[in-house]
Amino acid sequence: FLGSLLSVASVAVATSPTPTTTVSTGLRNLGNTCYLNAQLQCAFHIPKVRHEILSATPPSFIEEGQGDETDAGDTSLDKTMTVDADEAPAEEKKEDDNADTENQHMAATESQGLVALRHVFQDMLQSFANLDGPVSPRILTTTLGIPVLEQQDSQEFWKLLLPALEKPSLSKLYTGTVEDYIVALDGSGRERRREEVFLDLSLDVSPDGKCSVDSSLQKMFGQPELLSVAEGVGWRPEKGAEKVDAHKGIQIRESGLPSILQLHLKRFNYDWNRDVMEKVNDPVEFSLELDMSSILAGNASENTPKQPVQSDSAIYDLQSILIHMGEFGVGHYYAYVRPNVKRDEWYRFNDDIVAPVSFEEVLADATGGKVRGGKVSRNGGLLGKIKRIIGIFESPSFGYGGRSSNA
Repeated sequence: FLGSLLSVASVAVATSPTPTTTVSTGLRNLGNTCYLNAQLQCAFHIPKVRHEILSATPPSFIEEGQGDETDAGDTSLDKTMTVDADEAPAEEKKEDDNADTENQHMAATESQGLVALRHVFQDMLQSFANLDGPVSPRILTTTLGIPVLEQQDSQEFWKLLLPALEKPSLSKLYTGTVEDYIVALDGSGRERRREEVFLDLSLDVSPDGKCSVDSSLQKMFGQPELLSVAEGVGWRPEKGAEKVDAHKGIQIRESGLPSILQLHLKRFNYDWNRDVMEKVNDPVEFSLELDMSSILAGNASENTPKQPVQSDSAIYDLQSILIHMGEFGVGHYYAYVRPNVKRDEWYRFNDDIVAPVSFEEVLADATGGKVRGGKVSRNGGLLGKIKRIIGIFESPSFGYGGRSSNA
């Protein structure tokens, strides 16, 4: 499906607060590479992802260019730092030579795409350290043969890029599993279950203005569909068997949750009446925290395929939001990112233009639809109600990207 991406980073990969947070200085648009730039900014500012990309970086680069947070506080990176061979004692040089040989072997076995992306991330870190200007991603587009003048869908690009990098430990961060099931309702215990791997979850967007991420997830993993014999859609458990009533649905277990959860909002739909593809710009509400525990399935029994469970490990913090501005077939991508999920500091990365923003500005632009007074309040209780009432009498406006910008 075409659309833009709402990325949620798990608490499991969040970092501890650090004195200095790495913030990119921007990426140059090489023609129509906004979709690539937006995705790279989302990935770069997740410390664990950045560490995975830079994990084979020579120690000398880390020492010289990363004194700020040593790749966002990941202690495993500190352990890879070594003493320069020129200053090492004689008894340690042999060990260093062996390490150099291993590094060369690692570089020889890595994919060209991963090496190219590492160069881009290194340049982004160096630019941040030196307070330089935006970085060019041309080495990545050239290496992968990406036509820079051709607009592409950002979600599809990321799902193609991850496998091309050929780094299982990186892909694993984004990989989750769901289970399709059909369960007979005749008490026979007959069922069919199939596990499917995903890199993101695609959520429907209701054009009624009352849609939210939570409601879309509940719809996706909620009540199963009834396959009724009386309505002519019964399930045939095996060849030659009589059709029976059954429940058909999809569920996700705690073990199937990825470390980094990406949610894809399906804003592009086909209008059968007008015979055209169109974009649904209606609002989709979301919050800083997403609790998936209410839709997790436990151990399934015969006729109760879904048993909700409670789990603290199912809570995600919002880390980045990818915005599409425009209509179907044409538009522009940029991203909002919170480099440290423990801080209320957001940035808008619009190619080479980087600007700090408030979360209210993020909501106004990413939610979709009209907002009153140019802001969306995140306050609850009486104060929130007063602000919403006042907003009724103000002229409606849109976020940074205008009428057709949203996640």
